Amino acid sequence: MAVQSLESPSDPSAAPARPTHAPVRARAYIIGAVLVPILVGWTEYTEVIARGADLVAMSLSMAAVVAMLALVVVNIIVSRLFPEAGLFLTQSELIVMFAINSTSLGICGLGLMQFLPHELAGATYYTTPQNGWSSWTYLVPAWAVPAKSVINDYYNGNSSFFTAANLMGWMRPMIVWTVFLMVLVLAFYCINSLLRRQWVESERLQFPIAQIPIELTEGGGVKTPLWKNKLFWIAFGFASVVESLAALHYSINPLIPYMPIKANEPMFNIGQNITTPPWNGIGSLYLSAYPLVIGLTYLLARDVSFSCWAFYFIVKAENVMAVAFGFREPGAPPAVSRIPYTDQQGIGSFIGLAIMSLLFAWPHLKRAFGTAFLKGPKDDANEPMSYRAAYIGLLFSVVFLVGFAMALGVGLIVGVLFFLIFLVFALAYTRIRAESGIPWGGGPGPMAHGTLVDTMGSQNFRLNDLVGISYLHWCDSDFRTLPMANQMEALKMSELARIHPRHITWSVFLGSLLTIVASWIALLYIYYHFGASSAHVEGWRTGQGHYGFEQLQSWIQNSRPFDMQALGWIVVGVAVTIGLSLMRTNFVWWPFHPVGYAIANVWAMEWMWCAFFIGWLCKDLTIRYGGVKAYRTFLPFFIGLVLGDYAISGLWAIFYAVTGIPGYRTFPI
Repeated sequence: MAVQSLESPSDPSAAPARPTHAPVRARAYIIGAVLVPILVGWTEYTEVIARGADLVAMSLSMAAVVAMLALVVVNIIVSRLFPEAGLFLTQSELIVMFAINSTSLGICGLGLMQFLPHELAGATYYTTPQNGWSSWTYLVPAWAVPAKSVINDYYNGNSSFFTAANLMGWMRPMIVWTVFLMVLVLAFYCINSLLRRQWVESERLQFPIAQIPIELTEGGGVKTPLWKNKLFWIAFGFASVVESLAALHYSINPLIPYMPIKANEPMFNIGQNITTPPWNGIGSLYLSAYPLVIGLTYLLARDVSFSCWAFYFIVKAENVMAVAFGFREPGAPPAVSRIPYTDQQGIGSFIGLAIMSLLFAWPHLKRAFGTAFLKGPKDDANEPMSYRAAYIGLLFSVVFLVGFAMALGVGLIVGVLFFLIFLVFALAYTRIRAESGIPWGGGPGPMAHGTLVDTMGSQNFRLNDLVGISYLHWCDSDFRTLPMANQMEALKMSELARIHPRHITWSVFLGSLLTIVASWIALLYIYYHFGASSAHVEGWRTGQGHYGFEQLQSWIQNSRPFDMQALGWIVVGVAVTIGLSLMRTNFVWWPFHPVGYAIANVWAMEWMWCAFFIGWLCKDLTIRYGGVKAYRTFLPFFIGLVLGDYAISGLWAIFYAVTGIPGYRTFPI
């Protein structure tokens, strides 16, 4: 099997010599590019209209995995019908096709393109004399939003995007925000290019998500041992049956029995039954048994998976103690009632992870700078881009992004701080994905805009600053589809599949541009046809047209000063994360991983802690009583849980899209 034991990073000095890169033919790019608009259209219709499973919100994109599974099946058929023709795809080609889709499809999902059109149109549509939004809408640059004349049809429907008026009304913001997104993708990729060698080769981070496509495509998918492994098919079948019974129960006939596995099952919130103080401080406590989460958790190092669920309970214990000490009593001062400041600890943990990641990488980054701009050995021929291009590209990206914010009305210092915080959080989330493979996750609750404004105090910002930041809310509210993490995972796959990383570079930018263009077309077609305010579309996504502006109005009406208590707890989060990192670095016996602390202080662990515990327990018992040999023996079973969950969920998503039956969301909830 290609997957390693993943118990601890290996000594980089003992790493084998770099193998010869596998060839990649042009057809890999052609097929991958053709798949992009097809998968984007399927995703937008499924998530917005059919309301099925989130096809791209998972860390391991379901749409990309389903496409790869289909290609592997075709590959197997072709290899048997025409064994001598050389028509079947190699692993390197399949991975390039997967990279084109996996690094870009998230852009068409929630947190990015599914939010952007609503935010651009929302202020015009939702402004009323009562809500007072007219006090700031005049500050919005005309080039950033669609023409007012095309807004009503966008929300009312029964129209077509493909009219001259609607096309021209959206043309300017479509071009402007497409450039913004492509520069953002460039910033992410430049950072990844500078850190790739440190994370992939020196620290040898685990990248559990990257292991799944590598296993599936071994030998072009024709020679992978998974197909002959009984444990794999048992788990694949189990996940398929469990998800199918739930789909039949919820969408076809409620009399069909099923096995509950999702956190939103009413019986699974055991916290609602705990009403006695101080234990009621626990709040919600959800059980879950997602096959996907259990399978991915088995791939993690045990200290990572243990820390994820253990710190979750530490956070719950902090809330119980807050109740016990009277901090939640009626009438308690706001600064006291917010203890233990979970959001602020989360902010601090992300900042701490980014700091430690950069400190560990500092010697490498200095060498890379020397390679780029000083006299010295040029050792970046096997990097995604030259170090000089990466440094210059990052500088250009940051200058452009800050300049873009200033064009929206944001001041220079505020723009620099906003994007500094945003990129720090993105770096930390990418690190979390590299070490934990968290199936879905996010940034700290307030995200960059909330961290900046709520901590510094809204009264210390100009109205122009607050309005401009609010128009960046769409890309700073949900990290589940953040391209940066997918990019780094694709670079790890290039190493495992012996592909030159520059193939990933072409894949990232080709896929991203095609996805953005296809998303504009698909989303605007859907909303002009069905209407963004109609019951035909999923309401939470369309609600992004006013959520950010309601927060803006709150900042304006409830002006707040600098929040010293919040800043103090952010510092606590930074200190705890750095302390955990140092303990783990210096003491082998130390059981807690800083990634677990970061994950426990963001929302996603509420849904996943139980499945994480099951996956950790399975691996711990396997290693404890059977050793590495037993771990490898049972590994196909847990890969089968992941792929079975994805394959059947993808088939159900196609069924709902074709039939129009309201979908059952297999995950996340």
